[in-house]
Amino acid sequence: MDRVFIRGLKVDAVIGVYDWEKQVRQPLVFDLEMAWDIRLAAATDDLMHALNYQAVTEFIERFVREQHFQLLESLLERLAEALRKEFGMPWLGIQVEKPAVVPQARAVGLYIERGDELAGDNR
Repeated sequence: MDRVFIRGLKVDAVIGVYDWEKQVRQPLVFDLEMAWDIRLAAATDDLMHALNYQAVTEFIERFVREQHFQLLESLLERLAEALRKEFGMPWLGIQVEKPAVVPQARAVGLYIERGDELAGDNR
């Protein structure tokens, strides 16, 4: 299966378990790989048949800004579910980083895969 990707998408979010985190927006950085058969889009040169990464980006930005979670785990799980439902993608891998929250590390974060495992297989 083909993959559409978005790398380094920065979105400010209210997220965290500590009181101070619930009062400020913090940057999150997303990387996504989304399974999508691009053959019809390539054959027709028509955006209607493509996975529109601008629409995906805007969906993520709106979702993250409108939701408030304590845990990255909750955010990522709900976002993956919402993306698959909204765009009908059979599989996606999504990573989120929370930069500079642990002083000793450049970033902390999570990576999950959801959907049909064969759709995510690049072999």
